[in-house]
Amino acid sequence: MSSTQGKVSFYGVDNISEKLDIIIKPLNLKKQYFVIKLIIIEAINNAFIHGNNSDKNKPISLQWEFKENLFIVSVTDCGDGVKNLNNNKEINEDNILEECGRGLYIISSYADEMKFEGNSIIIKKYLL
Repeated sequence: MSSTQGKVSFYGVDNISEKLDIIIKPLNLKKQYFVIKLIIIEAINNAFIHGNNSDKNKPISLQWEFKENLFIVSVTDCGDGVKNLNNNKEINEDNILEECGRGLYIISSYADEMKFEGNSIIIKKYLL
C-alpha cells in the first residue's frame, strides 16, 4: 500500500464533519472510519476552543499521513501550547459535567498514541 498524506487549514468548526468526510472517505478505511473521524473532530474542537479561544479568524492546521496500517494526524492551533493539562483517565459521575477533558479522554481511549508538541497534538492510530 502506498502512503497518502495531506494538509488543510480550518477556520472555526462549522460543518467540520462534512469537511472531514471529503478528507477521510477517499482513504477507504471502512471499519475504522468512525474512530478516525471522531479522533480528528475532538482534536479540532480542542484546538478551536482551547488553543484559538473560539476565534474563527485563527487557523487550525490538520496534517495527516496514512501508510501501511498506521494513521498519523497532527492538529495545530494558534495557542501557546498545553499548560496544566487535565487529561481525565476516566469519565465518572464526578467529572462527567466538567467542561474540559472529555475530548482528550475520547482521543486517548481510541488512539494508540497521543502526545503534545508545542501547540500541536499528534495522534497515532494503528488500523487493522
